[in-house]
Amino acid sequence: MRIVLTSQHASPLAARVRPPTADANPPEDVAATVVSALGRPVGCEIRELVVCPATETS
Repeated sequence: MRIVLTSQHASPLAARVRPPTADANPPEDVAATVVSALGRPVGCEIRELVVCPATETS
C-alpha cells in the first residue's frame, strides 16, 4: 500500500493544532511508531494507538 499525503489532504482542523512543545515526541519517532503499527501481520489488529512522551502523566 502506498499513501501520499499532500496539503490538499490536510484537514481544516490541522491549522488549529497546537505547535509542538519541548516535551512532545519528535515527529520521526511518531512516524516510526505508525509505520510499525502498519507493518503488523494480517489478522493482527491495532484498534487504538496513543503516542505520547514517556513523561506524560495523564
